[in-house]
Amino acid sequence: MKSVGASLCSLWVAFALSACNYTVLKQPADAGAQGGDLLPEEKASMMNYSFINSRIFQPKCVACHRAGDKVNLQTYDAVFSQLAAINRAVFVDQIMPKRGELTGDERRLLANWLRLGGPLVSPKGPPPVEPLIATYDSIRQHIFEPICLNCHNPKGSGKRVMLDRQSLLDSPLILIDTTNVEESGLLIALERADDKRMPLAKEGYSALAPEEINVIREWITNGAN
Repeated sequence: MKSVGASLCSLWVAFALSACNYTVLKQPADAGAQGGDLLPEEKASMMNYSFINSRIFQPKCVACHRAGDKVNLQTYDAVFSQLAAINRAVFVDQIMPKRGELTGDERRLLANWLRLGGPLVSPKGPPPVEPLIATYDSIRQHIFEPICLNCHNPKGSGKRVMLDRQSLLDSPLILIDTTNVEESGLLIALERADDKRMPLAKEGYSALAPEEINVIREWITNGAN
């Protein structure tokens, strides 16, 4: 009789715990949110900030998340302080990025980099991205490609203003004026304070940082070569 009672008691406890979900191993709210299997060693060795920044943050994030915004993703230190928030926004709440979804490969890369703790460097990763300097190629890489070319392309809303070097020099809008730098239409568009400022605030873009504009100014001053 005692064994029957003990069995019934055990069944009741098991039922009660099951009903409360205590039989399931508890995990953090964001556990498993980084989806996808761990990458093979040869790919995991590439997981550094430079690689992830060039593949994901620059083309998909920094146009909206820049210095002065609530969430700044322009530098490694800024990104590192937001690792948990990035994980939740991308993999749990799935609300980011707002401009263009991540591809499956991009999601796996970001997931594995986050899972590794967001390393700055790695043994076999690509070399660091060169800093922004006053040359067209550098300005295109650091500013035009991640921020502007989404609209300023042959099929985009900004197709009237193309940003390849020759189009900038030949534009009837006088975008580049090496003889009177401050009258260059490009600088005026970047520095104006109204709703026509570029990149457009009404489309969610932040203004360029003063140092970025100054690099463009220096490039024009030096002859826009």
